[in-house]
Amino acid sequence: MPFAAGPWELAIVLAKVLSYAGLASLTGGFLIFWLGSESTASRRHLLNFMLLASVVGALAVAVFFLLQVGIVNQNGVAGMFDSFMAGLVLQSPIGYGSGLKLAGFLVAAVALLLARSSLLSAHGAVQFPSALRVGAPLAIALFAASFAVLGHVASLGVLAGAAIAVHIGAMGLWIGSLYPLYALSQREPAATLAPLLHTFGKIGWALIGSLVVAGAYLLTQLFAAPVDLISTPYGFLLVGKLLLVICLLGLAALNKFRLVPALAHAGAGALQRSIRGELLLAVLILLLTACLTTFTGPAHP
Repeated sequence: MPFAAGPWELAIVLAKVLSYAGLASLTGGFLIFWLGSESTASRRHLLNFMLLASVVGALAVAVFFLLQVGIVNQNGVAGMFDSFMAGLVLQSPIGYGSGLKLAGFLVAAVALLLARSSLLSAHGAVQFPSALRVGAPLAIALFAASFAVLGHVASLGVLAGAAIAVHIGAMGLWIGSLYPLYALSQREPAATLAPLLHTFGKIGWALIGSLVVAGAYLLTQLFAAPVDLISTPYGFLLVGKLLLVICLLGLAALNKFRLVPALAHAGAGALQRSIRGELLLAVLILLLTACLTTFTGPAHP
């Protein structure tokens, strides 16, 4: 069955990808701040990047909401700004999910601004600022909750909602850390970068385990039979996403077992190339995720 890929749907996919990228960047960035960086320049770069991500993500969510209003109104671009229709959409799962995402971006931005002086005033490693200790988990919880109320799992019950929240949180921590790690590899010497990467590698096993467990449970809820994975449009796209995740896991294993141990004597060049490959795969995963939730849907068991 062909996908209905008109201009409205393509615009929604783009808005979703930007919002996903924004929330992943914030989630992963918080993790890297927690792990610590000894370079003030690195912390400044990451802080500015995360503030930009919060602005882009919030704007993308707002555009997504207006596009949904326009689709319901069926009156062209002008229909996006119909206040009556916007009020109706605001009271739907689309409104609830968009509101939670916007709240997450706002909390993240405020926490980052409050923590700015602590992050940039000290030389060497700094403790995780108190503003981020409160703001980071709250923002991540809001992001995760938005997927539990908006999307294909919203009608599947509490356990499915909890599973998607865990899935989104773990995925955000993982792929959202890629650009910050890449930026650190360009700015910090191997002696300070290697311990952080080793710690991240240990955390990565817990994240991957959470992804596997939550993802496996969600598959049992979304598909009536395994054959649906290869016989439905939704299953076809999901298989593509799973293959990309497997490739991402392969590069992550290469980093952990070969490139990070060799960092001290081989330099960061090979590691940077590997992370660039991971970033490309992450973008493709976000794109497929947006397509999954826009063009098609599962047949629930």
